[in-house]
Amino acid sequence: MISFFRHIRQKLLSQNRVTRYLIYALGEILLVVIGILIALQVNNWNEDRKAKIQSLSYLEEFKKDLVNDTINFNRILDLIETQFQYESWALTYLSYQPQHMDSLQRAFFSPYFNQPISDRTYQKLQSSDNPNLVGFPALFEMITFYYTEGKFLVDMFNESEKSFFVNNKFHENLSNQFEITLPDFPMMATEAEQMETLYSMAESIEGRNFIMEKYLRRKSMINVFNDVKKKAKLLIIEIDKYQP
Repeated sequence: MISFFRHIRQKLLSQNRVTRYLIYALGEILLVVIGILIALQVNNWNEDRKAKIQSLSYLEEFKKDLVNDTINFNRILDLIETQFQYESWALTYLSYQPQHMDSLQRAFFSPYFNQPISDRTYQKLQSSDNPNLVGFPALFEMITFYYTEGKFLVDMFNESEKSFFVNNKFHENLSNQFEITLPDFPMMATEAEQMETLYSMAESIEGRNFIMEKYLRRKSMINVFNDVKKKAKLLIIEIDKYQP
């Protein structure tokens, strides 16, 4: 093919047809440019195809993380809502009876709850050479919102929950007033004395405020965690639309 074009050029030059030679040369250059552009387009298409395949692989990983998030949020919400019911119950009374002892203990003595969002895949994507989901701009925007705004809210409530129990003076005082009960070991305070201490604290303004603060925190956590869980479930549905 190259020798064919060379033959044409030599023929035109030998015939002293300069104008036609120039037109031919321009046409040859144009063909070369078109060939290069086509090659670049094909290369770009191949790169886009590879990037989209990679994006689909990321979407599979995102779905796994989101499924785990919904499972974990369901678990922690069950625990929080159970504790919330005890705190709600405690606030309906201004004084307590011996039969209230078990529920009152549950209202006062509870662990702090912590459930982070799993952003393993999102961090992996952000640290990659192409921190986007090629071919899925709208879906990537939803995912980014979940792992930024959603994660920020969840982390904020997790930290607030932990800080409340670690730094709250009444909680510290409450813990210091009660012995840890172990089978087969005597206690310094009798059960009746322990009950009386608990009732006294529960019926104080400080104790009631302590329960109120926990109640309000739980209520907010339930709302936020439920909202984030719904967003996770919605993302799973959206990702499924693009799965083969």
